Amino acid sequence: MFAKQKDKKLNEITTIIGSGTTIKGQLHIESSIRIDGKVFGEVKCLGDVTIGKEGYVENALSARNLFIAGTMKGNANIENKIHIYETGFLDGSAEMQTIVIDEKGHFNGKSMMKGNKDMSIKGNIVDIEQEKSKEEK
Repeated sequence: MFAKQKDKKLNEITTIIGSGTTIKGQLHIESSIRIDGKVFGEVKCLGDVTIGKEGYVENALSARNLFIAGTMKGNANIENKIHIYETGFLDGSAEMQTIVIDEKGHFNGKSMMKGNKDMSIKGNIVDIEQEKSKEEK
C-alpha cells in the first residue's frame, strides 16, 4: 500500500517553476517537477524532471527520468531514461539506462549507459568467457 502511494507521489508533478521565475541554489523534490523558468544550481528529484521549451537548468541534476524540451547544461545522473525532444538541448555529461534523442534534438557531451552487469572489454571485443566463469562461481 505504501509503495503505491510513493509511486503515485513520484508520478505527480507537484512543483512547477514558471517561465518568469529564476531560482539560484539547491532544489530537493520528493515528487516530479516541471521547469519552465531558469534554475541555476543542483536539482535532486526523486521523480521525473521535465524541462519545458523555455526552461533552462544549469548545474547538476539527478532524477528518475529526464525529459528535455528546453536547455540543460551540466551533469545529469538519471536512474532510467533521458528523452531529448526536437527543441531540447543537453550540454554536459549524462548517465542513464536509456537515451532517446528526437530528430533535431541536440546532445553535446559525454554519455555513460548504466548497465545491469559489468563487462570486461578488451579492444572492441567483450570477453564473454571471462563473464561466464564469473557467473559460474
